Amino acid sequence: MRAIGLPRRTYYNWKHYQASSRRKKDEVIKPKINEIWQNNYKVYGAPHLRVSLRTTCGIKIGTWRVKRLMNELNIHSLMIRRFKKQGTQVDYAQTT
Repeated sequence: MRAIGLPRRTYYNWKHYQASSRRKKDEVIKPKINEIWQNNYKVYGAPHLRVSLRTTCGIKIGTWRVKRLMNELNIHSLMIRRFKKQGTQVDYAQTT
């Protein structure tokens, strides 16, 4: 260990590392999120995916967790702008 400059405890912690239970569950949920997202034309965002996971798979997780897993999978919902907010237009030529 001295050759690479690492403490002995760091090496053994790395050697015996086990993923947390949340990380293990996330690895099970990720393919299901991707499958639901693909089957729904890549339109669903985190709220819809959360509801679909609950109804189809019986998995109860929060929206923020779904968002985090979507970011890890690099998938995004399709954003559709429903309307464009009208701004005000000022004609400065009239004021002078």
